[in-house]
Amino acid sequence: MCASFQARFNLTQLVRLFEQARAPLAFDGGRPNIEPVDEVRPTDLSPVVRTHTGADPEIEATSELVPMRFGFPPPAPKRPPVINFRSEGRRFSNGPAGGRALVPVSGFYEFTGTTYPKTRWLLGGLDGEPLALAAVWRAGPAGDAFSLLTAEPGPDVAPYHSRGVLPLPVSLWADWLFDRRPAEALLSPPAAGTLVATLAPRPGKK
Repeated sequence: MCASFQARFNLTQLVRLFEQARAPLAFDGGRPNIEPVDEVRPTDLSPVVRTHTGADPEIEATSELVPMRFGFPPPAPKRPPVINFRSEGRRFSNGPAGGRALVPVSGFYEFTGTTYPKTRWLLGGLDGEPLALAAVWRAGPAGDAFSLLTAEPGPDVAPYHSRGVLPLPVSLWADWLFDRRPAEALLSPPAAGTLVATLAPRPGKK
């Protein structure tokens, strides 16, 4: 499970990684500016990658980077937004009003402890490169929104939570984005040693 994440990366990094993934980013309105963010929380906007809606699939499969709100609208009044979405036993397809997505992050936060304030940890990639978390997006009257997919935790996440988000290896980004393979063939917890956890106390707290 993930209730917040860090988004400290630049556009050059993303362009390079998505080129490597054979899911190149297309920018219809010019390249955007991306500001680094220490913590993206529910209802915040964050850059999300999805299939390029203006692309001709017969020519080239491309992706696009768009701002979306973190969390689907709540299912009932006074309920929180849906920020995590269970992946098991579901099929995810692309369409004009929603589909598969990847959320670039520099790490995601988890907490341990039973009393407040809990200990906050940042889990990021060993090489310091941005991660791409598997997600789904939906269009809505208030704008597009996304929810992070979760599964049973891998060995790197299990010490911190009973559920885990799904950072996909670069080699699977295109298959996920362009719906080339079923979800169950792609959405697996990362192998041991994929992530490293570091203490990340909130500013002003020890």
